[in-house]
This record gives sequence, C-alpha cells and structure tokens, in this order.
Amino acid sequence: MNTIRNLGVAVALALPALAQTTSEPTTSEPATSEPATSEPTKSDVQLQAARKQKAKARAQQPADKIPDGGGGALKASGGNSWFPVTVRELGTFYGSGEAIGKFEFQNPQATAVDWLALTPSCQCASAEITVGERTYRVISKPQKRVVRVTKRPGQPDLQENVQKITIAPHERGRIVTRLDMNKITGNKFATLDIHSTDPVEPHTKLTFRANGAQLFNVMPKEINLNKMTWNETREFSVTVTSTMKKDWKILGVDSPSDAFDVSWEAVPAGDNTSYRISGKYGPVNSEVGGGGMLKFRTNVGNNASFDVRVLAFVQGPLDVKPGGFLTLGLIRKGKASKKAVTFTPNDGADLKATELKFEKMTLAPEFVSATQRKDGNNLVVEIAVADNAPAGLVKGELVVQLNHPLIKEKRIMFNGFVR
Repeated sequence: MNTIRNLGVAVALALPALAQTTSEPTTSEPATSEPATSEPTKSDVQLQAARKQKAKARAQQPADKIPDGGGGALKASGGNSWFPVTVRELGTFYGSGEAIGKFEFQNPQATAVDWLALTPSCQCASAEITVGERTYRVISKPQKRVVRVTKRPGQPDLQENVQKITIAPHERGRIVTRLDMNKITGNKFATLDIHSTDPVEPHTKLTFRANGAQLFNVMPKEINLNKMTWNETREFSVTVTSTMKKDWKILGVDSPSDAFDVSWEAVPAGDNTSYRISGKYGPVNSEVGGGGMLKFRTNVGNNASFDVRVLAFVQGPLDVKPGGFLTLGLIRKGKASKKAVTFTPNDGADLKATELKFEKMTLAPEFVSATQRKDGNNLVVEIAVADNAPAGLVKGELVVQLNHPLIKEKRIMFNGFVR
C-alpha cells in the first residue's frame, strides 16, 4: 500500500516539470546564418528543360540493330539531344562500293541554331544534308567546304559556298554519309564533326565505319617481269581462290593492251574452286610499255572482280639520246654551231633516216640544216646553225622519218639563242 502511495506522489511531481518543458520555445539560429533557397532563374529552367529533352531523346533511342539503306540490319549506337543515333556500323564490303550511313536529326531547341562548321575526318568521306527543301553537301577534296545544292533539270547541279547552315526551331533533317570502300581490306572508319551555336550540344561527332573483306586470294598478287625488250614475250601464272564462295567462275578479263594474252582453267583445291591463270606479255606494239593491270570479272556477289598487276620495264625499239628535246644553248653570232641526236636500235635493225624536215621554225630554212651519218649500229642526226644566222631565238622541230618497221617517225624539239 505504501508502495502505491509513493508511486502516485512521484507521478504528481513529474507532471508539472513535463508541462513546463513543452511550453518553452525552441531555440533556433538567426535567419541570417543560412540563406534561404532562391527561386530558379530563367536560364536554369531552360538548361534543365534542355537536359530533360536530351535524356528523353536517349531514352527513345532505337534498338542496337536498325534497318539501313544498304539492306539488312546494321548496328547503330550513341545519340544525343539532336541525333538519336551518332554511330553507325555500315557492314562488310568486298573490294568495291560505298558505305552509306543515314543520320536523322531534329533541332530540340525553341530557337534557331546555326551549324557553323562540318568537318569530315578524311578525303575518303563525304556527306549530304537535307533540311526541309534545302540540300547541302560537305565536299572533302580538293579542299574542304560546304555548299548549298540547287537541282536544275537537264543541267549540272548549282553549288554555292555557304558559311553556315541554319536549323529552324524543332526542324527535322537527315545527313547521308558516304565512305569509299574501293580496294579496302580491314576496318575503315570516318567521322563528321558538327560545331553549332546550340548552348547545350555545341559539338556533335558522327561516326560511320565499315569493314573491307578479302573476297579472293591471289597468289602472287603482283608479277614482275623485270627488264625486257619490246619484241620479247614473257610468260607468267597466277593461282586464285575465293575465300567466301566454294563454287565460282571467272567470266572475263579486261586487259590494258593487246600485248597481253591470258587464259584460265579450274584446278582441284579441296572443296573450293581454284583457278590457274596463265598469261603472256609482249611483244609490245608501241615504243613505250610497262605491263599493266588485269581486271578479272566473276559471278561472285554483284559481279565482284579481282586484279592482277603485271610489272615490266620494257626497252623500246629505239633509244634516243639526249632525248626528244635538244638544247642548242648560246650560239655566238658569226660562228657556226652543231648538235647531234643519236638513235640506237635495240633489235639490230640497220637504221636510216628516209627524210629530215623542219617544222615550226623561228629562223629561215637557209640558216638551219640537218644531216645524218652512221656510227657503228647507231644513227646520228646533226642539227647545224649557220655562221650568218641573225641574232635572236632559234626554235623549231626536226621531224625524222625512219625505215624502222615499228617506229616510223621521231620528232626532236630544239631551241637556242644567237647573240
């Protein structure tokens, strides 16, 4: 009983103290010790909205594989507030063609934006920009520039250099890039850098890349026939297999000259079809020859082709020294001058000049003459300027008609000065 009474006294004493504690005001720091949060400025709101637009564009980015103009699904990635895709994989090419990439865009801003510079990374890349009804091209060679293109029926396109491309608020457009894949083996990529007045996205880099695959294995890839005379014939052979198709055919060959005689036959090579190409080069029915490139057409893919390069240093029927141009130099007035041209046949021919005549002369015919003589197997033709030739320029051409079965005529240009 005493215990209950003592508990009641303790509670009675505690209640007033508790009431006193809750009735006291809470102590706080002065308002000036920590600044209150201010309202966001207009520029902050615009920046946040732009960032939301950018995040939304990335969230709506297409899947990793999207259809492209080249046919089939091609990989795409990247993206920013302007472009849902900034990186394109353009597939595999077999020695020829253009890798074409398409980049759609839209101005996310409520104000017009200027594209001030569009710079491709190499001369092998080009781009065309379509904005509404307007068309622009980025030309990489011979010098980098941006032009506006106006189509004219029945006439070449009109191209006008421009310093910038203006994109209206929320305006849409497309960039089509092209990458030259001719004779490319391995990975190749290029970029297009866009610098603009957009405060949120001032720089965009578009990347487009493709792979060049080796469709044919040519052994050897290059034939060197070394030094030969014009009337010689040299033989060569090449073996070719396709790395992509087991059963294939050679349809024909494009030869650079009539000096080539080429044939081919299929040979066993396991499960694959292989060809042995046999060829002859020469005689060369011209004064100068040097092999050439043989282009073989096949039924692989879209009539794919492969090349065989044949090198040869061909010594022509004649050696002419000092060459097709003779310098007479300074001729002292009152003193005769003489210079010679030597013709050496490389085939043992007994070379003679059947006629010597001058053309395009600055002097009268009586002041300049030409004669011939033999020096062993060589034919020597001399041009002489008389001692009574007037002062001034001596210039013209000597036409040498020859008895050679292949080289019927040689022209020797000459000049000098009488003083």
